Amino acid sequence: MTYLPQLLETAAAARPDAPAITGPTGVVSYGELIGRARGFAGLLRALGAAPGEVVAVEDGGTPASVIALAGTLYAGCVILPIDPVLSPELRDSMTSVARFLVRADDLFEPGQTRPMAVPEQVEPLAEPAKLDARSPAYLCFTSGSTGRPKAVLGAHDSLAHFVRWQRDTFEVGPGDRMAQLTSWSFDVVLRDIFTPLISGATLCLPGSRSRDAGRVFSFARTYGITLVHTVPSLVRRWLATAAVDTAVPTLRAAFFAGEPLHAELVNDWRGRVAPGSRVVNLYGPTETTLAQCAFEVPDEPGTGPLPVGRPLPGCSVGVLRPGSWEPDDVGEVVLTTPYRSLGYLGTDSTFETAPTGEQVYRTGDLGRWDERGSLHLLGRLDQQVKVRGVRLRLPEIERVLRGVAGVREAAVVVAGDARLVACLVGDPAVPPVRVLREAVLRELPAAAVPDEFVVRTDLPLLPNGKIDRTDLRAPAPVEVEVDAETGGNALVVETCRRVLGVESVPFTADLFELGVDSMSAMEIAARLEDELEAEIPYGLVFDHPTVEEISRYLADRSLG
Repeated sequence: MTYLPQLLETAAAARPDAPAITGPTGVVSYGELIGRARGFAGLLRALGAAPGEVVAVEDGGTPASVIALAGTLYAGCVILPIDPVLSPELRDSMTSVARFLVRADDLFEPGQTRPMAVPEQVEPLAEPAKLDARSPAYLCFTSGSTGRPKAVLGAHDSLAHFVRWQRDTFEVGPGDRMAQLTSWSFDVVLRDIFTPLISGATLCLPGSRSRDAGRVFSFARTYGITLVHTVPSLVRRWLATAAVDTAVPTLRAAFFAGEPLHAELVNDWRGRVAPGSRVVNLYGPTETTLAQCAFEVPDEPGTGPLPVGRPLPGCSVGVLRPGSWEPDDVGEVVLTTPYRSLGYLGTDSTFETAPTGEQVYRTGDLGRWDERGSLHLLGRLDQQVKVRGVRLRLPEIERVLRGVAGVREAAVVVAGDARLVACLVGDPAVPPVRVLREAVLRELPAAAVPDEFVVRTDLPLLPNGKIDRTDLRAPAPVEVEVDAETGGNALVVETCRRVLGVESVPFTADLFELGVDSMSAMEIAARLEDELEAEIPYGLVFDHPTVEEISRYLADRSLG
């Protein structure tokens, strides 16, 4: 069994002076990466950290955070990547299982505000800890797009299996530069970081956590990015931004995951971002480690949703009648793989035992096979609803609405009394309800026509870029009234106004009631940090959710 630290060692031995990590704060070579990782592992051991204990590492946007992840694995401890944009409550809940918390260059015990004292004599760890193949390596949380996130414990062999597969299949090597754009609180960040670092490639950190389209594409051009992981919802938002140069000539491959990928988006991506680039659609729940199916999109992808392809080596996929072990033409996607995770933390109910004796994961996704042997996802089983006696699939309604001229994005949810609510974003303006109803009726039963159409400036996104459907089930955001007398810090007012896309923001209004979600909360903090050239906590808007409170926070620290 090869562990991830051993893969890092092999890459470093081949090219010790080559750049491993680069960003606005400088370059770290492979030799320095290994040396500092061993030193951090030695520090953890000196502080009493035992193999298998959890170490939470908060994203500081610098190489030090990445080195802390590698060093934690060297020590045989379990990494828990944490994104500072999370709400204080969720962050506290996630880190409650950790023995240590690493923030920037300091170590803390969770719940403490002062860094721990570092022992005077710290010996670097001479070699990575010796562990079993199925020893725990990381702790990540499910996205929470349909409910509260769950903690999933991942194994060493599963993590190493995926990054080696991605490296070998797509020939990732010393000439590649991978962008680190993924939120640290989701398992995708592990392939963002470790696929390039075991390949002799360079991991490129953007510095700013802003995911504004202009900043992202400028960063990609500046660093000559060749590889990127992303989510369809986020890309649609980027490409919808007017007057932004989206071309990235160096980009050779983009890996999409997390949501249905449509051919139209791929064509737009290739046409405006990277002509001729490879586009790969990945699929795999957090419970089964990173991805278990892949589909490389052809030059002529056709139209509509694309398949997620075939299983990765070692994985098998079944499409079964829900609740049974019988195959079905359209049914629940069930995954069997020795490279699955170790399951939800604190429970043994993650996997089921098949009649063959194998451990399988019932995904809750609806799927079917096509004539070429590729798997197509048809939405969630819980997105199959019965309305007025007719069984409907919400993704089909969304597909039809997205095809109407003037609709850029659509998401359909079920309100508490089984009413269908369609949340739409215009391009530039949503057409009349009559046109929307007629479009649905042309392809679907009358029961599929939404009872209500809600126009939004943007669909709420989770930090990982997926649509936040829990938020969509909440009442529609309050309309922002134009108010020239907002008062407060002019920079705060202008930043919130631009992120929300409105004319004005009331001084004491709760920003979350005005339409801010976790992605835009991060964007507000990121833009303020860039403008003020000072460290701004990325939970700022969660802790201070009005223009008045943010202005007071900055004034108290003499930042605004």
